[in-house]
Amino acid sequence: QPVPLSPQDDPSGTFVQLRLSLVQTACGKRTPRPQNCRALENRRKPVCVACYKFDHGDVPKVLDKYHNCGSSHHMAVK
Repeated sequence: QPVPLSPQDDPSGTFVQLRLSLVQTACGKRTPRPQNCRALENRRKPVCVACYKFDHGDVPKVLDKYHNCGSSHHMAVK
């Protein structure tokens, strides 16, 4: 579930940062994504940070983006 942080307006565009916490489930990659996949215990739980920069148009376009994923400990240190 993405957690949006408040958008930051700048003359060059609007910046939005998302933080995602991922968990490994018992469902396979090729399986259609049912809502009842159970999370596997004691597995990696990577945290991803995604930043997007949008222009100021009526239909905003992505001008730039950045993604970084790592373990929750690694991301906490950063």
